[in-house]
Amino acid sequence: MHQNRIPAKSGMVPCVLWALALSQAGGLTIASSEEFYARRGTDPAFESILKSGGLSRGSNSKGGVTGSRISVNEKFLRTGPNARRGIPRDIRIHTLGNSFIQRNSFAKWSRWYQEDGNTQVFRLFEGEENVRNSRKRAARIEAFSALSWRRGEWQEWVGTYTIIKPHNAAIFQVKNTENDWALQLNMRENGDIVLNHRRAPDKIIARNMTGKPFHIRIRDNGHDYELYLNGRLQGWGSYARPEGHTSFRWGMYLGNAEVRHEAMIFVTGAGINPKDYKAQLAVVAEVEKPAPDPPDTRFAVPPEGLPIPERVWTNDGGGTVRAAGRYEVGSDYVNLKVGGQWVEYPLEKLSKEDRGALLMAENFQENP
Repeated sequence: MHQNRIPAKSGMVPCVLWALALSQAGGLTIASSEEFYARRGTDPAFESILKSGGLSRGSNSKGGVTGSRISVNEKFLRTGPNARRGIPRDIRIHTLGNSFIQRNSFAKWSRWYQEDGNTQVFRLFEGEENVRNSRKRAARIEAFSALSWRRGEWQEWVGTYTIIKPHNAAIFQVKNTENDWALQLNMRENGDIVLNHRRAPDKIIARNMTGKPFHIRIRDNGHDYELYLNGRLQGWGSYARPEGHTSFRWGMYLGNAEVRHEAMIFVTGAGINPKDYKAQLAVVAEVEKPAPDPPDTRFAVPPEGLPIPERVWTNDGGGTVRAAGRYEVGSDYVNLKVGGQWVEYPLEKLSKEDRGALLMAENFQENP
């Protein structure tokens, strides 16, 4: 009998115990936001652009709108796990004047989007709003991946954010064409960074980050997702997307809010399933507010089964965690006590050696 066990949902528990993590953010320089760039040229008021006919209302404009040139001070961004990765070629951008701009037209839209070295520059200006259709406000400048997927294999995005001129906005979305976003990363006016789950409370994962580069890693398989900040798992969850396709979107999106002043962020070394990603297996220390979906993968009451003294467990990828265990002979999972709570972990995800040990569970002896 498993009176204290609540069945775990397949695929989620491994995210709790072990995960690929970034190296620490050390080496990046904190500076005033003005030190990160130089500006050449001017940017006219949005109202004057509309009056000049630079953007057409009610349709995707083709001519674009150019702006001042931003030169990134690379000395502040030359270290870290993403510093040397080039900007993905197979991306599109979505501005308030056109929703599907291909790379060969990026230069026409330099008012809102530029690239300098390995850094993408995203900007919005006071009073701007969507003009390509009838939707009110909805100012945005976002890059999005040509890659899209349904539920299945894990996809991954990595990059280093630098907040230059903060504004309340979404700066990353795991976005589905039919079911909207599953996970959103938000920036606040004061530079705080907020993890916004679709089905869980918001969580501030970093405070006052203006001028402080930080590394983000996001994984998604069309149903489950994980988000890391500077190598530390900050949250995970699930959101069903039975229709449409999911992709990554990053930049700035304001929804129904007004653009009250100029906003600017940098994204350096963005990568989509990057082969050069220098990651190491690390134990997830703690998640303050895990997503409640699934709510049944962690529980405080000790489960039934043979007690196993605290030991180092190894998964099939080489990651390790030290934990006490409980195992009922013949079961296809083991319960491990991680972060003060019991977590079900499938035997198939353990190393060959640990699986063999559990299949010979009578050899485990509880400490006297």
